[in-house]
Order: sequence, then structure tokens, then C-alpha cells
Amino acid sequence: MDLTQLYRNILLSITLTIFTLLSAQAFPAALSEEDLGYGYVTSDPEYPLISRGVYIDGEYARPRSLPLKVEAGSTVCVIPSIYVDIDRRYVFRGWSDGFRDPCRTVSVNMTYKAVYYEQVLVQVFSELREYSRSFWVDVGEMVNLTVPEVIEKDNVQYRFVEWSGGEEPWSPTNHFIAVKPMRLELRWEPRYLLTLTSSYDVKLNGSGYYRSGALSVISAPEEVLLEPGRKLVFERWVSVGPIPAIIPNDGSSTTTLRVEAPYIIKAEYVEMYYVEILGLGGETIVKKWFKEGDVVQVSVRLVIEVVQNEVRYVFKGWSDPSIPQIPSLTLSVDGPLKIQAIYEKQYRVEAVGEFGVSGTGWYPENSTAILKAPISPRTMLLLKTVFKGWSGGIGNAVNRGDTLIVRVDRPLRVVAVYGIEPDYISMAVVGGAITVLAAVGLRKTEKKKRVEEVWYKSGEVVEVEAERAKS
Repeated sequence: MDLTQLYRNILLSITLTIFTLLSAQAFPAALSEEDLGYGYVTSDPEYPLISRGVYIDGEYARPRSLPLKVEAGSTVCVIPSIYVDIDRRYVFRGWSDGFRDPCRTVSVNMTYKAVYYEQVLVQVFSELREYSRSFWVDVGEMVNLTVPEVIEKDNVQYRFVEWSGGEEPWSPTNHFIAVKPMRLELRWEPRYLLTLTSSYDVKLNGSGYYRSGALSVISAPEEVLLEPGRKLVFERWVSVGPIPAIIPNDGSSTTTLRVEAPYIIKAEYVEMYYVEILGLGGETIVKKWFKEGDVVQVSVRLVIEVVQNEVRYVFKGWSDPSIPQIPSLTLSVDGPLKIQAIYEKQYRVEAVGEFGVSGTGWYPENSTAILKAPISPRTMLLLKTVFKGWSGGIGNAVNRGDTLIVRVDRPLRVVAVYGIEPDYISMAVVGGAITVLAAVGLRKTEKKKRVEEVWYKSGEVVEVEAERAKS
């Protein structure tokens, strides 16, 4: 009850009290002797008592007219609420003298007036149950109704539209004078929240509130570069909320859908890694984006011969030491990968000679080759074969006689050169042998001559020592 109604009630009570006191003073002169043991009961308005009656000492009584004469000392009880219809009633507010209880004792020559207020029922119906209500108001009272302009609840935004009645039905704040029962409808326009989400921090367009049945255009980046060699690629839209949504063309990063309820739509991305595998001289073997978990198979040649028997490249491993150092790989992609096959450039060094030369083979570029030739491989009677030197493009090689030290910076072919010389040692040996043989032969001849020239006397004993044959 507002202050205006409170002031009305106070003023009415004061007026009724004064009226009662004046009536009490006037009635004794007007009453007959038979009325001296009675009091009187009435109501304002008269309808409540005439239509529904009262209880006197517990007995129901329905007067035909007012005031109702009641024996002094009796207890009179009026009915607190009297319904004229389901949406109209009279409510007891007290007695004119300020007494509030509906039951009271009647005194002699006193008139008691029960004060009733007429009320009507106001009903407000709303899609939002918390704003639906009904209440009684006194006839003639100002009714003020206020609701928020926007209400958000369970991912639905309700926007005020209008009241079905009142003096300002288009405003969230409405009012009217209650002169009859009122049934008001509070109308809202629901807008549904469309929420776009993703497992990654990507910018998605289209989230917000939409009228029921409205078309929403949703979009997501086709690709998102997270860091060099790592990116996200859009895969599809998926409805993940409690209310499933129908998404036409869900595999497109930009599409439309009709919003008919609160939806939660997730943009699913696949994480991809860039794999770059290079061969000899930066030759591209693999250069492609792969999904996490994909398997990459690659194979390179173990030996690449550029010039037959002169220049070649030999596989030595990969630039990433964590990868198996073999020419054929099977890799599971779990991150960005850039590797290059490592090859060693080699030159062929050919060392030839009549009697063989050690050191022939393949050598890494700018390495050192040591070639060695037999210095005196063969000796004949009175002659011998002697190493004379090296021929070929030896350039700045270090020549140490029968040993040649070469820096290998190109294919190389060298020849060990030999010549024939007199073998003075063998000549000396042969000469010495001849001299000894000649001396031995001469001695034998002299002995033989000396034996033949000795004369002996007859009868002398002769001792003869024969030379042992030499084999």
C-alpha cells in the first residue's frame, strides 16, 4: 500500500470516529425505551453485510436492511473477505472507530460500522515465469508495473516488447488506475545466443544473440600459422551444445545456419607440420605439410657417381643427428622437420706401375693420399730395375722418392716410372767368384806337375795323399 492510500485510510478512520461520537450523543434522545438494551451494526458500503451477513454470538444472521439491531453484550463478527466474483471482492479493513478485529462486543446504544474496501484482481502473464504474478488492489488505486528492458537467462536474451494494456503499454514501466479486474500479458522477444568456440585461440566471427529463425553467417580462418613450420587447418564445424544444431556445409570455413535455439558450435582444426627433406645440393625430395601422426617414407641413393671412376658423392648421414643415419627412412610426423642428406665428395686416385703401387682408391675432397711404389722390385744378372719417379698431373705433390704425398682436390692418375741399370754389386760378386775359381784351378795344375817331377830311391817308402774330390 502506498502513502496515498495510507493517508486515505487514516482520514477515513478519523472521520468515522467523529461521526460515531456525534451519533452516540444524538441517538439516546431518538431511541424508544425498548431500544435502550441494544446496539447497532452497519457497514460501508452496505453490500458486504446485506449479501453475506454477520455472526452474532456464533450464530449466522443476514439482515434485510441496515443498521442491524443487536442485543447489548453480544459478540458480532463480520466476514473478513467477501467475494463478489473470482476477480472482485470486499476486504474488511476495520471499524469506523479504529478497532481492527472483525469480532467485537456490542454496547448499549452504540452504532458500529464495519469498513470494507472493494478490490479487483490484477493478473500478469509472462513467458518468463518469474514475471508472472497476480495481486489484489483497491479500486481506484494506481498500479505501477516495472520490468527490465532486457533479461538474459540460460543463453536466451529476452527483450521487452509491450504490455497488453495499461497507460504506457510500450514502456517497461507501465501504470493504470484499478477500476476493474485486469488481465495483462507481458510480451517478450527471445533472442538466442550463438556461441562459437575452438580448442585453439583463433578469431571466430558470428557469435551473438539472434532472433528466432534468423540466419547467421559464421566464419573461421582457413589456416592459422602458429609458428614457422606449424599451422592449423580448418577441418569442420561441430555442434557441441545441449541443443543440436543443423549446420549446412559444415566442412566450409564460412557457412550459414538458422538460429532456432541457443547453440554452441565448435570450429575443429587439425594441427599440421611442415616437412622439408633435401638431397644432394639442396635437391627437393619432400616439401609438404603433414598432419600430426602421418608417416613419411624417404630414400636417397647411397652413392651418386658424377663422372664414372673419377668423381662421386657418398651418403654419410642426415643433418639432424637425432634421426637414424641411414639412407632409407620411415618417420612419424610429430613436429616441424627440415633435414638434408649429407654427402661426401670423393675423387678417384689411380696409381699404376709395372710392379704395383699402393694407395689407389677413392678419397674425400681435399684429403691426403699417400702413394708408394717398390723402389727396386726386380734384379737380373748384372742388371736391376730401379724406380725413376712419378709421372702424371702430380702438381704440388710432395715427392719423397718412392713415396708421393698428394692433396686430393681433383681426380688423379699417376704412373710409377722404372728403368734398368747395371747391378754393380752383382757384377762384383760375379767377378770375385771368377777370380777365386781361377786361383783354385791354377793351384791344382801346379801340384800335379810337382808330383810328376819327384824321384825316389829304390825301396823307399812313399806316402801319397790323395785330394778329396770336391763336389
